Amino acid sequence: MKIETCAKFVLSLIGIALLTLSGFLFYQRLAFIASADRAEGEVTDLEHVRSSSKDNPDGTWRPRVQFREPSGALIDFTSSSSSGTPRYEVGESVGVFFQPSDPRDLLLDDWFELWGGTLMAGVIGAVFTGFGWLVHKVTSQAD
Repeated sequence: MKIETCAKFVLSLIGIALLTLSGFLFYQRLAFIASADRAEGEVTDLEHVRSSSKDNPDGTWRPRVQFREPSGALIDFTSSSSSGTPRYEVGESVGVFFQPSDPRDLLLDDWFELWGGTLMAGVIGAVFTGFGWLVHKVTSQAD
C-alpha cells in the first residue's frame, strides 16, 4: 500500500470519527438541555487550577457556583471547564441547567461549556477530513 493511500485513509477515518463524535456531543447536549430545569446561580469563588505544562505555568480558572433547586436545597459545585483568564467574577449571576432527577447533573448556561467540545471536535474533524480529501485529489490527479 502506498503511503498516500494510507495517509488519505487514516486522515479521513480520523476526520469522520471526530465528526461523528461532534454529532453525538451535539445531540447529547440538546437532549440534556431539553430535559433540564434552569436556575440562576451565583459565582462564589474562582478556583485556580495549576498546570504542570511548561506552556501554561500560570494555570487556569474555573468558577465555583451556588444555586437553589426548586425544593430549596442549596447546591454548590465547581464548573468542569476552565480558562486562562477568569470568565466570571465573584458575585456574578450565572444560569445553571440541571436535571430535576439529579440536581448534581448540571452544566453552566455558558456557550463554551455547552458547545465548546462539540465545536472543537467538529472543526478538527473537518480539518482531518479535508486533508484526507486533499490527499485523495492530489494523488488521483498524479495517477
